[in-house]
Amino acid sequence: MRNNKIFVLFCFMGISAFMVYFLIKIEDAEQKKKAAVIPVELPYTWVGNISKTTIAEPSGVTYHPIRRTLFVVDDGGHIHEIRPDGTVIQTKALQARDLEGITTHPKTGWLYVAVEDEEAILEISPQTLTVHREFKINRSFEGKSLLKKGGMGIEAITFVPDASHPEGGTFWIGNQSFSRKPDGEPSVICEVVVPLLTSKAVKAEGNIIRFFEMEFLDISGLTYNAKADSLVLISDTTNLLVELKRDGTLLHRYLLPGDDQEGITLDGLGYMYIAQESGQIIKLADRRLR
Repeated sequence: MRNNKIFVLFCFMGISAFMVYFLIKIEDAEQKKKAAVIPVELPYTWVGNISKTTIAEPSGVTYHPIRRTLFVVDDGGHIHEIRPDGTVIQTKALQARDLEGITTHPKTGWLYVAVEDEEAILEISPQTLTVHREFKINRSFEGKSLLKKGGMGIEAITFVPDASHPEGGTFWIGNQSFSRKPDGEPSVICEVVVPLLTSKAVKAEGNIIRFFEMEFLDISGLTYNAKADSLVLISDTTNLLVELKRDGTLLHRYLLPGDDQEGITLDGLGYMYIAQESGQIIKLADRRLR
């Protein structure tokens, strides 16, 4: 009988310990969830505006790891290559098209530019700044119109390399929206497959394969953090930097310095560059990455 009582006591203590551990884990998960939702100050060191000459209304920026330069697009349809110190290397006009985002394929070095209203991605040579191919994005996914014709259009783009993918990776694009109405234009980021490797056609189509709806408005910039395997979004209207896992899980929300933030990129060396509509390219030392 005594042994039975001791056994029951040990079972009770074990179950109690497990329950305490379980409750602690739940509380910890809830705290992390709340921390991801509540914006905090971005831990950075201000380096400053690197622009040597003003670029009229820059709308996107990307770091080119092979050339070790930055490429910037503007609302007037120009693409610029500049050094990290702001020195301009080359500039070219692309048929006055509304360029709203730019990204780099880190393996091939090709540039990819998002064209607003047309919902298109241009493949551009970094050496000559000439258009090589063009991909129109299908506006709908499973019958739902995500990129509404006549709407605000795509405002951001980034490429996520994946050696196991048939196309070498996929694009993520951000659709700009200023409305939270149920029938309004959705504020979403979409994963898009484009036939980079399986087609040699000068013009082809890209398709959305999944999307995540954001609870904030005005997605103005998007980049990929290869070290964390995460997506980094910025919102101009709300001055937010939001970091997500590629499954849509919210990781962090930071208060973003500056104003009119239209583009963002990381150089893999611990620095962040933000293109502002005022014409400045702001450089920050991101203490999270250093």
